[in-house]
Amino acid sequence: MYKLKTVDVWDTLLRRKCHPDFIKLATARYFYYKYFKLHKITDQRELFSSRVSIEQQLGAQHVLAGFDDEYLFENVLFQWVEKYLPGHAHETVQQISHELCEFEFSLEMSLTDADENIKDVLAAYPAKATIFLSDFYMGKERLAKLLEKNGFSSILQGGYSSADIKLNKRSGKLFEYIHEQLGVAYEDWIHFGDNEWSDCIKPAELGIKSVRFLPEYGHNKRLETEHVFSDSNKLFAKILSGADQSLKSVGSDDKIFSLGVRSSPFIVGYSLFILEKAIESDSRKIYFFTREGEFFCEAFSAIIDSLKSEMPDIEFPEYQILEVSRIATFCASLQDVSTDEMMRLWNLYSSQSLNALFKTLDVEQHKYSVFANKHHIPLEEVIRYPWQDSRIISLFADEDFKKSLLEDIEIKRSLLLGYFMSKGLTNQQENICVVDVGWRGTIQDNIALILPKVNFTGVYLGLAKYLNPQPGNSKKYAYGPDLNLSDELPFFLDSVAPIEMITNSPAGSVVGYEIVNGSYCAIRKIDEAENKAWYDFTAKLQKGVLASLNSWADYLISHSLTSHDLRPLSMKIWGDFIQGSSQELNSTFDSLNHNETFGLGDYVAKSHTPTVSDILSSTYNWRKRAQLIDFIVANQWSEGIRKRKELSFVRKHLLAFVIDLAIFYKRRFHRRR
Repeated sequence: MYKLKTVDVWDTLLRRKCHPDFIKLATARYFYYKYFKLHKITDQRELFSSRVSIEQQLGAQHVLAGFDDEYLFENVLFQWVEKYLPGHAHETVQQISHELCEFEFSLEMSLTDADENIKDVLAAYPAKATIFLSDFYMGKERLAKLLEKNGFSSILQGGYSSADIKLNKRSGKLFEYIHEQLGVAYEDWIHFGDNEWSDCIKPAELGIKSVRFLPEYGHNKRLETEHVFSDSNKLFAKILSGADQSLKSVGSDDKIFSLGVRSSPFIVGYSLFILEKAIESDSRKIYFFTREGEFFCEAFSAIIDSLKSEMPDIEFPEYQILEVSRIATFCASLQDVSTDEMMRLWNLYSSQSLNALFKTLDVEQHKYSVFANKHHIPLEEVIRYPWQDSRIISLFADEDFKKSLLEDIEIKRSLLLGYFMSKGLTNQQENICVVDVGWRGTIQDNIALILPKVNFTGVYLGLAKYLNPQPGNSKKYAYGPDLNLSDELPFFLDSVAPIEMITNSPAGSVVGYEIVNGSYCAIRKIDEAENKAWYDFTAKLQKGVLASLNSWADYLISHSLTSHDLRPLSMKIWGDFIQGSSQELNSTFDSLNHNETFGLGDYVAKSHTPTVSDILSSTYNWRKRAQLIDFIVANQWSEGIRKRKELSFVRKHLLAFVIDLAIFYKRRFHRRR
């Protein structure tokens, strides 16, 4: 019988469910989430790297003092916090670093299990005393708690950590220290561990009997955690595979549902991006704009719930749906009645009829047809560059017209402000985060003008080039391309309709507000023809996304995922959608009845496509040309046109070519404005 049996801790007695650096990353994220206002560091990886640098510096200092390159966990985190909180009181730094220490230790407790075979292996080598030896940055008291939690108290009589004495197994000096402290002869000593150098070669050099513990199953799991740490694509593939298999096991094998599962990284990444921007803008409230925001809010809720369960001490922003639309907010946001003010609309729609204009303003057409007749403007006439048309100029100079429209503006603004107040949104100094799908943030512009004291931070999937001056109390960020900052992925914003379709809601468009039994309510307009695409395709895809979020939740903390980590895969998924890789999406989109009331004044049926004769006639017939332009404005997804099976080869490729030509013109000239 041996007098002393020593056992390595990590990957011998205990096994982590993730790579150890993921736990350090989780602590960096906790520091980011809770104390961003103090340190202002937006890059969570920078926080992590800074901590690693401090570890290396402390280790180097101890080497110069004659020890090994060891350091104590608590000292590292104190210096880490102190670095980012210069000028703060020692007590504040101490309190925050202690909080971070306790958070990280709680993660270690939750993410470790006992090795399934080690007790049997140790039992085959009896010894008078058994203790643990670990090269680790936490002290022996914390290690003892980890081991007790995992059921090792009965076989261990204490132990040593390299962090406490600044000597480690790797140099062999920890074994020498134990020899001197306990007075045990090397030949009466047996040691177990997984590392060939630290646990086998170094103790053997001293005459200690060493046993390498490297079970195939446990070792392979460790290698897997190392692989997913160094290659995020492997991690994401693992998560998606697990989600797909678990959902198939309960019978969810629909093709569209599976597409939703595979698309889930896109929505998880965006949800994390929303949270990050809300934190960085110090926004206590997040409002998700209808309609796409309803789906985003549901996904965000699942993500935030999982984060709250793991980090209950962090006060995350409140969030809710805000029922708004361009139509419901535009008229109320008008600062005056003039052609200059209407340029906010006409910069987006340079050709428009009065019929479309009145629908965009959501005013009663018969009330204003009198003014149209007075100024000899047919309601259905599509006027190019209305601000240059003498009749339109005359209309907006008409005092009776201006008075009537101002009355409608005031009524709409009063109702809108009443609705906002019922949702906790008032014109007072505060930071608010708003979320929508994209593409220029027009609704945010409208609301920012109505509530000038509020600082709005808008979060979007993508942002096209702004065509209007931006309100001073408004900032915008895009998870994907932002053409106001760079030319990255410009073609993503040429074909936005498929992304709008997959994130849509069946609850209808908001067209205004009313008071019902003393409460302000949004008025919704539901188009059953438009909703058919949602029930046929979108509902199944969204169900797949939402069902897979439980699988992602398991990794949000243990693997410290950020929006930046998920962005490359998210952009690939976005690209696949607009490249028409899903035949189910393509066929559903072909039958979509899309709401284009704002600007165009009506719903646009995607199934209605110009014939070859229509396209050719547009070169000399202005009516055909106007119809073709309207089609192009509403259908900028050329890949979707090319995939349509019901169109002849010539017709669909000619249409796609015309769309591509229009997009080229827009990129080359229109976006330079």
